Amino acid sequence: MRAVFSVALLSFKEGLRQRVLYGVVLAALLMMSGAVLVSGFFLRDISKVILDFSLATVTLGGLTIPLFLAIHMLARDIERRTVFSLLSRPISRGQYLFGKFNGLLLLTGLVMLFLSIGVYLSLECGEFLFGERFFVTVSWNSIFAALFLSFLSVMILNALAVFWSTLTTSSFLATLLTVFSYVIGHFVDDVVRFLQVNTTGVEISSSIKQVVEIAKYSFPNLAAFDVKSVAAHGMVIPLADVVFLTFYAGIYCSLLLTLATIFFRRRDLA
Repeated sequence: MRAVFSVALLSFKEGLRQRVLYGVVLAALLMMSGAVLVSGFFLRDISKVILDFSLATVTLGGLTIPLFLAIHMLARDIERRTVFSLLSRPISRGQYLFGKFNGLLLLTGLVMLFLSIGVYLSLECGEFLFGERFFVTVSWNSIFAALFLSFLSVMILNALAVFWSTLTTSSFLATLLTVFSYVIGHFVDDVVRFLQVNTTGVEISSSIKQVVEIAKYSFPNLAAFDVKSVAAHGMVIPLADVVFLTFYAGIYCSLLLTLATIFFRRRDLA
């Protein structure tokens, strides 16, 4: 446990030194500020526009960790032989991966927490500029639930980034596979529904249906974690859904990290 914590802390500190992280956070805060100003053109939906845009910005800020930093940091550890100095100590490859994942998770949590404060400030600024009457439908319980579920979806992507990094030696391919997984996770349910309804009248081959069915059960259903529009409209997000998705994310990440450990143990790092 101490070994995992040490690697996690080292990864967290390494991530904080990445300048791109601060650039993304600054850009995200500027986007939130822009959302407050633009929302003035939508008088009846001011709070919805601010919330929808701000919550999306928090998610985008969190996505920079798995899509830009995670794979880069793992690849650099191998290229610079940092991984050898770590593994020469009483640290197994599995502990190294779990520590790396937890370090990325800490970094993701910090970035998304900081941007979540930006969501609060955006709402406060909007309320100050346009008046309280446009913000009566705001539900903080729904906002917190949406932010938490967004964090869980990014956590799954971090696990996917670690998994693909152990499966391939190319950081570019690992990034591509992570992006590919993100896209599939968000749209596979829509594709399944389209195939079931099929109002176009075009006959779809059974092989395509089988591929889509395999993708449905192989890749995470990230669309289920996207409840930004629900929170923006002040609707209730059931606690049962939040609990279920929490367990779903935990089990999926555990499975991915276990598979990543198996592949990483067999990988020749020389």
